[in-house]
Amino acid sequence: MVATRPGRYALLFALSVSILATGISEGSKGNTTFPVFVHRRTGSKPCELVQRGSLVTAKEFAWVEIEGEKSETYSPEMGLGDYLSASPPISGRAAKDARKSGFEIKEESTIATDPPKVLALVRDADCPDLQSAISEVEQARALRRTALQVRTYILGTDDIIAASPLNEKELAPKSDQSTAPNNPTGGTAAKTKKKFQGTVVLNILIGTEGTVQQSKIVRSVDPELDKKAAEQVSRWKFTPARKKGLPVPSVMPVEVTFNLY
Repeated sequence: MVATRPGRYALLFALSVSILATGISEGSKGNTTFPVFVHRRTGSKPCELVQRGSLVTAKEFAWVEIEGEKSETYSPEMGLGDYLSASPPISGRAAKDARKSGFEIKEESTIATDPPKVLALVRDADCPDLQSAISEVEQARALRRTALQVRTYILGTDDIIAASPLNEKELAPKSDQSTAPNNPTGGTAAKTKKKFQGTVVLNILIGTEGTVQQSKIVRSVDPELDKKAAEQVSRWKFTPARKKGLPVPSVMPVEVTFNLY
């Protein structure tokens, strides 16, 4: 320990961090794509909008990319009675993965003409035109997505796939230079060293974009090292937690360990 001024010391420490969670995973890059028709009900009327799309299956979840839409569609965003169909039908592992992700799949398509189009489910139904139907189902999807993403999810509930760090190197031990707080009692350097090493445990809130939005100390070491730990985790980037594929906010416990030399 090297004194820099009366009552203050320069501390050289190794910083190590770890995620206190299990089941951390994310869809792999080896995705498989299948052409599908996406059937979505148009509000309260007995009509459905049918659009072409692609069912994409990854390691942990599946989603749909609908022609003309900018973002992926996940099963929690689908409404009651919405489903996928395909010709030839999807079967085997792909069908199992899609159903596991919450999609309803009908074995074959009965569409007579090319989509996109609006189909009446009962005779003489007053169905909206195509553009109105698209606007209506997309607005309903956006509302469902918002309702799901305003909640904060905890690992182990709601079949949540945990967030995972984008850069594992950030979690490797590293050296840094810090300064201990004033020592008004005039204690020895050995006592100060013992006081300022240990593990800070935090709960962090990870948003849908994978950034750390909040952190809360749940096990403290020292106010200054607590602050440093919070600053460190605030810079981490993650793939977000997912609910049947849909990115959702989540709380994850992490720990930051300080070891003094």
